[in-house]
Amino acid sequence: MNDHRKTKFDKEYSTQWNAERDYLEKQGINYKFVKEINGISTYKYVKNSELFKALSSFYMELNM
Repeated sequence: MNDHRKTKFDKEYSTQWNAERDYLEKQGINYKFVKEINGISTYKYVKNSELFKALSSFYMELNM
């Protein structure tokens, strides 16, 4: 049987990688907020097409 309960969806993208955060900042994409747990910063971004285009470019450049 299928369970038709609503599934929660994370509306934010997160990263802990400073290189990724720095690249996004250079692209004019700023994080929405930062969570710090045990001295590790997690940067949260709003998921949108601009963010994913920038992430695609970032990871394409890494594979060069």
